[in-house]
This record gives sequence, structure tokens and C-alpha cells, in this order.
Amino acid sequence: MSPTRATALAAAVVVLSTTAVVAVRGHTRPAPPPTWDVAAERHRRDADIAWYQMRAERDPTGAMDHLKLAALYLQRARERGTPADLSLAEAEARTSLQNRRAHNVEAFHALAIALVGQHRFREAAAATDSLLAADPMAPGPRSLRGEIALELGNYSQADTIFSSLDRPGADAAVTARVARWASLRGHSAHARTLLLRARSEARSMAGTPAEQIAWFDLRLGELALQVGEYGAARSALATAAHVVTDDPRILLAEARLDLATSDPAAALRHAVSAMNAGEDPLAFALASEAHRQLGQVTESERMFRAFETAIAAAPPSAWHRQWRLALLDRGRQVDAVLEQAATELKTRQDIYGWDLYAWALHRSGRDAEAIVAMREALRWHTEDRLLHDHAAALGMTP
Repeated sequence: MSPTRATALAAAVVVLSTTAVVAVRGHTRPAPPPTWDVAAERHRRDADIAWYQMRAERDPTGAMDHLKLAALYLQRARERGTPADLSLAEAEARTSLQNRRAHNVEAFHALAIALVGQHRFREAAAATDSLLAADPMAPGPRSLRGEIALELGNYSQADTIFSSLDRPGADAAVTARVARWASLRGHSAHARTLLLRARSEARSMAGTPAEQIAWFDLRLGELALQVGEYGAARSALATAAHVVTDDPRILLAEARLDLATSDPAAALRHAVSAMNAGEDPLAFALASEAHRQLGQVTESERMFRAFETAIAAAPPSAWHRQWRLALLDRGRQVDAVLEQAATELKTRQDIYGWDLYAWALHRSGRDAEAIVAMREALRWHTEDRLLHDHAAALGMTP
């Protein structure tokens, strides 16, 4: 299939409003629920990857084919949670820039996104700064720079960027980043309003991939789960799962919600599905916790050892914070996690970095130091039950 045809077919994906009604012979009836042909989208994506790989091999000095490949690998990384695709996207973006640096700002954007996905935020910041050099006022690159500032704990810079972007009319990607800033700032209700606005815009745009449609409901579910609104979280995640049934990110969020609502049997089902659908080792840790709550001690230990084996394949600097928290909650590798958290704070002082450090100190029996670190984690008054639970365990009032 040619890329032109593939693009045309992708643009033909119809997104229907769930509230729409259609008139039939003087009557109205509810419109059928919207559906997405996820399998067809994935087939087109893989066909496009093969197409552009062939073109890049024929003309290795070109820039555009490598840029297209970078974008396609990023899409597959989002859909499957595969670290290897992020590395491929980074390599293709760098090759595109090596072949043509001028008038190739989209390659800087793809490079920055790939680096953010790998948690290499300082390199991502440099790539985004190159992007902004071409257009300092462009909302998309500015919001990406703000997102990186949040990850690095540069909150004054994030405030400056997002305060000016927090207005109606921005595209869905920009609004979603503003929503995350609002959430961290302790304005969860505003964050939800922004996410609903972004979700509505994404659904109104023909050609939006199903993975992106589902992502906005995933974020709404995660936000509700974060503040303990479990009913709203369940509803949003169910909506996301209706769009993409095997998205590993959605399955992991559902497993976390199940554990939070004391339904370990459902958590186990979702965690096992996440194992089959993606590559995030967190699925093993969640399955282990579900087995533990079900009283299945041997199976719980087997799953946790599988989790530790899986994360051992990644360098410690690349470990996700959820992996580290899972280790701390089970009292495993506490010294190693504490050392990693202390090292990371030297270059990345965001609130969740301070929370991880505080929790590692607590698990090491160093509560006096943990309380000092926890105050840093709470300084933005973020509404997050995890932060509140950790503070409460230290005898603090959030």
C-alpha cells in the first residue's frame, strides 16, 4: 500500500459523537456507539513502516523518509509500550537531522518526544530549544518545553510557560500538557476540565488514531484515580478500553484501580492481560500484589521475582519510578533504590523525585530525613492520594 493511500484511508476514520442522534423518517434514534478499526490502523502503520524503510534504504541521504519512520515508531511505542521503538525513533530522527538540519524542525520535535519517552529530559530540553529557535512563540514546542520543565522540577519555568498557554483555543496536545501542569499545581478540577476539552477536540478531528482517542480517557481515568474518585476513574478507563481493548497502559491503570478498590481478582486479570499486550514489567509487580491480596503467597513471590528479573535488563538510571516504588513497598532492593533516588535528585528535583526519596528513606528507617524530603514533595499542594498516604505514614498532615 502506498503511503498516500494509507494516509487517505487513515484520514477516513470517522469519529462519531456519543450523544448524537440521527433523524429517521420523522423520528430520532440514538446513533450507534462509535467504533474504531484498531486492527486496520495497526496494519496500515506496519505497512507504512515497511514502505518508508524501503525508501530510506534506497536513498539513505534523504531526510523526510527517516522523519516519517521516526513518527511511525513513536506511534507504535505509544500503542505497545515498547522501549525499543523509542530507540528506533530517536535513531531515525537523528539521521534525518544529520541529512538535513535546515527546515527540518519536525525532526527536532520527534527527537524530543523520543527522548522524553526514555526519561532523558535534559537531552530532550536541548532538542526542544532547537525547535523553539525556529519559532519561539509556537504553542506546541513551548508546551513540550514546559512538560520537560515539570519533569526536571523547574517549576518557575513551567509556571511561566503554562500560565500563558492556559486559555481556550489551543490544540489538544497543548491543552493536555496544560492539564498536567494544573494537576501538579493542585488544581485537579481545572485539569479535568482541560482534559475534557482536549478529549472533545481530539474526537472531533477525523483521522485521529484510536490510540490517541483512548489516551485522553486514560488520562481522565488516571487523574480520577490519583485523587481517589474511583467511580469516575472506572468510567473513564472503561471508555478508553472500549476504544482500544488491549492497550497495555489502560490495562495497567485498571489493575491499579482494582487494587485500590480491593478487587484483587480483577487486578490479576488486568495485569495478566497487560503482560500479554505490552512490555512494561510493572504488570508483574501488580500481578504479584494481586496474588498477595488473594493469599497466594508462592505465586506472589514468583511474580515479583519475574518483575525483578525484567527490570534488571534495564540500566538502573532508566528504571521507572513506579518500578522503584513497587520495590520499596515490598521491602526489596531498598538500598539500591535509595541510592538511585538520591543520585537522580542532583539533576531532577521534581515533587515525585522527592516523594520517592522520602519513601526510600522511610523504608530505610530514616524518618527524620524522610520528613524533610516529604515537605519538598508536598510543596505544590498536589492532590494525589499516593503523596498523602506517604505523608500520613510519616505522621505528617498534607
